[in-house]
Amino acid sequence: HLVDVDGLEARLYADRGYISQELKSRLKSQGIDLITYHRKNMQSVQLCTSDEYHLKQRNKIETLFSLLKGQYNLVTSKARSIHGFLSGIYASLCAYQLTQRNKPKIQIMESLA
Repeated sequence: HLVDVDGLEARLYADRGYISQELKSRLKSQGIDLITYHRKNMQSVQLCTSDEYHLKQRNKIETLFSLLKGQYNLVTSKARSIHGFLSGIYASLCAYQLTQRNKPKIQIMESLA
């Protein structure tokens, strides 16, 4: 559904398994920067402070996604449009917000670049 959000400029934080020049260039052509840690056999790339911070927050986010999928039926919707897809995500997040106490805190750090 990336065609539906044409003109989007974003950063995608991923683990080392997603590192490939083909994927990086395909995402770049759509206005999306792929941000990952480097592999041990790769040349080190200096990340900005906000990218480093957001990569460290991935564990909390993946735990939340697991909870949303398991308890709040995030992946069971069969959306026919981007609006239906986003509505399903919104409904799952609302259910999570209403029922969970002691939610983990994830601060959004503004990019300095």
